[in-house]
Amino acid sequence: MTTYIRFAVRFVSTVCLLALLQFAALPATAASWVARHGLTSAQYQNVFTNLTGRGYRLIAVSGYDSGGRARYAALWIKKSGPRWVAHHGLTPQQYQAKFDSLAERGYRLVFVNGYAIRNKARYAAIWEQKKGPAWAARHGLTAKQYQNVVDAMVRDGFALTHVSAFSINGSPRFAAIFEKGGPRWVARHGLSAADYQSAFDKFVKQGYRLKVVSGYRDGNKDRYAAIWVKSRGPKWLARHGIPSAHYQQVFDNYRYQNWQPTYIEAFNATRGIRFNGIWINSKFAQKDLDLIHSKIRAYMKEHDVPALSLAISRNKKLLYAAAFGFADKQKGDPASPMSRFRIASVSKPITRVTIATLSNTSLNDKVFGPNSILGGQYATPANNKKIEDITVGELVQHKSGFVNVNKDGKKSDPMFAYTGTTHNGLIKWTLKNYPLGFDPGTKGKYSNFGYCLLGRVIEAKSGKSYEDYTRQKVLIPAGADKIVIGGDEKADRKPNEVVYYGSGAYSSVKPQRFDSHGGWIATPIDLLRFMWHQTVLPTSYNHNGAMSGTKAVLRRRGDGFAYAAVSNTGDGSTKTIDKILGEIVDGVSTWPDVNLF
Repeated sequence: MTTYIRFAVRFVSTVCLLALLQFAALPATAASWVARHGLTSAQYQNVFTNLTGRGYRLIAVSGYDSGGRARYAALWIKKSGPRWVAHHGLTPQQYQAKFDSLAERGYRLVFVNGYAIRNKARYAAIWEQKKGPAWAARHGLTAKQYQNVVDAMVRDGFALTHVSAFSINGSPRFAAIFEKGGPRWVARHGLSAADYQSAFDKFVKQGYRLKVVSGYRDGNKDRYAAIWVKSRGPKWLARHGIPSAHYQQVFDNYRYQNWQPTYIEAFNATRGIRFNGIWINSKFAQKDLDLIHSKIRAYMKEHDVPALSLAISRNKKLLYAAAFGFADKQKGDPASPMSRFRIASVSKPITRVTIATLSNTSLNDKVFGPNSILGGQYATPANNKKIEDITVGELVQHKSGFVNVNKDGKKSDPMFAYTGTTHNGLIKWTLKNYPLGFDPGTKGKYSNFGYCLLGRVIEAKSGKSYEDYTRQKVLIPAGADKIVIGGDEKADRKPNEVVYYGSGAYSSVKPQRFDSHGGWIATPIDLLRFMWHQTVLPTSYNHNGAMSGTKAVLRRRGDGFAYAAVSNTGDGSTKTIDKILGEIVDGVSTWPDVNLF
């Protein structure tokens, strides 16, 4: 029999949400879930309607106050199950009325979230029409009432299966669900963050799994209530008190490591909105995750790397991605798979592929001199006549004859030595001051300047800027539309771009001018999208990039694996990063059959 205690307080009514759906059997996979946060009531309603119409079930919903208005975080999963009903934005009276009505129709409360908007209590809840052991629910309880109810229910043989805590004018309130019998469990409330962590560690060592963790304010202090259950299941992890500004990065990191959320909660803490969550992972063996983490962490520690991001794919499917460390050390902002990094010379494969899209251009076309691509813009210096023999293909293959030695015999890369800002000035200056080191086509010598010229070839032949044409013809069709040319200064960083560390990261490095040889910023995931979409580069291909503030690696192997990695420091070695990623690819015992693209 369902029992309850009514705690009636008068509040203004709000519109509530009702979904009553019957689902056919649907397979539940690790990919068939959706999570959202920061939704207004109207946005939540729209997402709810869309997802339920596509066969998703709501399994967690959490309300919180943002500037006096309700916001929602929610989690849906696609799976079969009994008929269910969900409501949000309920006053205590509305919640009690729905509770009574649904209980009479055979619905059991399976999830409840209490929250406050402008210090007025609201509830969001999920019910399922199913049979089971005797159950009971309570809401609106003070901390003392909550403890008394739990004690009484335990004496009657009930287990605490769910708890939600929130605050009204700094005073805690609790809502709880109980069921008769069940596995062994322990619960705690009124815990500081440190006390919660201590309890968490203790109970996990005793074989308990966290089921619920709810955050709330007690006066001017943050507190936690939690339930642990002694049961078996897939490996799991939990986080609590995640700042709102970091939640998306944390969430993305888990998502791309194949962690599936099973519980999320947002709450109004003393210092802004915070999130709690629980995740499971049935795709990777723990030893394989440990292998990846240990190798990356060891490299980062040895070379004092603030952040490193990587992605691994096989046969055009993304299997794993993760970012470690801080996108901004000073602010403590975590890096995520969505963080964008300068990729230095890994920009060159992008330029190479773009050249191949120019239908009006041959690799044998001359770059300088009469009737050439750039001859009308740049006169041939009297002391550098052989530049007129350079072809587009020789620039692509680093066989142009340009070497990093100026006319005075001093070794220097013109891309870094030039102090101006424009490509036009750079090219005229370099042609005058850097004679060819060998006849074009006779040997190979790596040249950043050669790829700078390819960018100008693309502009001359396309009639568009290098960036616009490359994005239109190469990157956007590959789904890598977030790859863009970066800014020169720290203040010019693009959204989700990391901070770079190194003495010349914002002085000697000029992405705007480096564009076609080293100016792009990207995520490793988007680099793999680019790699798998193009057909110009060989099946087995690799390119590394390094400059102050940046290390980057991109490789596709003949066995179907491809990987990319970037860091926000120039310390360390691309050769070492490449080696470590190869060891990870070969060392993981079983790669999951997933596609996270």
